[in-house]
Amino acid sequence: MTLRPGTPIILDVGSAYTKIGFAGESGPRYVFPSITGTEKYKTVMVDIDARNIYVGNDAMKMRGVLKINHPIERGSIIDWDDWYQILNHAFYTLLRIENPSDHPILYVESPFEQNDIKEFIARVLFETHQFQSLIMVPSPILSCFSVGLTTGLVIESGDGITWIVPIINGQIIYQAVQKLNLAGMDISNNLKSLLMREGINITSSAVDEIIREIKEKNCYFVLDPENPKKNKDNVAYPMPDGSKVEIPSHILYEAPEVLFQPQMLGSNSLSIPQAIIKCLKNTNKEYWGNFLTSMVLSGGNLLHNGFEERLKIDLDPLLSQLGSILKPKKIEPDKEEVTLQPIEGSPKTSDTCPKCGNLVDLSEGYKACPICGADLKMPEISIETNKKKFEGEDNIPSKCPECGKNIREKNSMYCPYCGYDLRKRDYDISKEENEKRRVSNNNFEVSEYFDQSKNVIKFYIPDNLQLSIFNGATILGSLPSFKKLFITHEDFQSDKEIIHRDISQIFALYS
Repeated sequence: MTLRPGTPIILDVGSAYTKIGFAGESGPRYVFPSITGTEKYKTVMVDIDARNIYVGNDAMKMRGVLKINHPIERGSIIDWDDWYQILNHAFYTLLRIENPSDHPILYVESPFEQNDIKEFIARVLFETHQFQSLIMVPSPILSCFSVGLTTGLVIESGDGITWIVPIINGQIIYQAVQKLNLAGMDISNNLKSLLMREGINITSSAVDEIIREIKEKNCYFVLDPENPKKNKDNVAYPMPDGSKVEIPSHILYEAPEVLFQPQMLGSNSLSIPQAIIKCLKNTNKEYWGNFLTSMVLSGGNLLHNGFEERLKIDLDPLLSQLGSILKPKKIEPDKEEVTLQPIEGSPKTSDTCPKCGNLVDLSEGYKACPICGADLKMPEISIETNKKKFEGEDNIPSKCPECGKNIREKNSMYCPYCGYDLRKRDYDISKEENEKRRVSNNNFEVSEYFDQSKNVIKFYIPDNLQLSIFNGATILGSLPSFKKLFITHEDFQSDKEIIHRDISQIFALYS
């Protein structure tokens, strides 16, 4: 077996890329394009090892002689046979799982996934692949958890869909969720159109993959599209046939502009800033401060340089539509402090090389793959939960000695009104002195509202936007208490509705 029994497998099948790996590891074992390829020219495919279908990187390498298919579009599975081939490739060609019944599996799903689709996926994983147990988690929750938050506003943009999702204590506020059919493929379509206007017509059979590669490597956002910084240098892009295409620099910042100006594609969709405002208007205004100061960016489509700065610039003037914004309210007192620490995994007798997939016998003492030389040591994480008391916690007053206002939160270290350090031990101030202090501070009271919109917006950005969902899953999957929420095949057979239950309870334990 590739890993000790009971280790959850993480599977994230996206419109553009599939990520597969194990819970507790620092990243996915494999990332490959979510594409399949079938033979296009029979006379070309004369190799005795030719297959009926190619998946992922194998299909990408031979894209010139294959008919490329994208089984997932706009976050929906449109070709179930090819989706099944992607699963087979991930489980048995890459991970080389010998016995799936030894492992639970965490499957990343989209918000609002239809019940019949969820049940079908569960049946495939239980009955066809024989996995031990299963849990399906919406991707925005994992994005939020990847940066250590359980409350925030997730802006998640992949190849097919952009989601604006408000989350409170791990609970998605579904009535406020915004789904935009405005994402990576729309940038690609706009890029293709702009190239054609410049007389650049890419005629390769793998035009979509070429356009996507140009987009991922070269596109960026400008802060002021009306007065962009002048850049006269063209970008030379090599084509599969050896020729080069000269791409004008202005195309590279005009292509992703569709996220802020959907009308460029003739779409009546909301832009991302407009969708954020609409999302907030559908939530309780008491939480607006919490959402705006905890905005989580996620997804490979937001990797283009300048997105964070541009979003802030475009969102700033729209905040006036909300009126006064309350400062973040403390939803729940902190109960536990969660820290992640690298640890050594338990000894394994064999494992697959994370680079070439070769099965290596670790009993021989190999620390590197004998085939390609890749490091076989995979760092793991564990989550230790400790409740730490600060000094003087048991002696916190019910009224602030500085401003005289009542303190509602019993375990608050600082006064929420004047910021006074409540851990100080000078609480024996006379009532007269306290009254003098209170009067002297009346001319400088901290407002419950933000005074300027520029003080409101705060982003949380994962180290790797493309892998943020997977990394949230690998952290969550390593929590001992979370593993209790996995559903067995017997549970699923007795009650199909169990697959649709909410998992927000797990976050209540770690908020």
